[in-house]
Amino acid sequence: MLRQKSILKSVLTVSFALGLTACANTESLEASIAGLSNKVDSLSSDVSSLKAEQQSTSNKAQAAKRAAEQAAENASKANERIDNVVASYKK
Repeated sequence: MLRQKSILKSVLTVSFALGLTACANTESLEASIAGLSNKVDSLSSDVSSLKAEQQSTSNKAQAAKRAAEQAAENASKANERIDNVVASYKK
């Protein structure tokens, strides 16, 4: 019984000491959290910016693809017309 009281006193003393230590570190913990929060906000902003750039690049690539397809179609039609002109001279 005496041993249990001694252990209980030790546990309470350690708990009290830890409680005081935790209270003392609250300001540094809050500062650390604020710093991390600022970093997260900054990274979120960077991600949003990169997403917008990626979308813009994707749109430009799609426009370039459409232009290339149109140019290939126009070239094919031009070649066909030239072939028809050459064929008419042979007849």
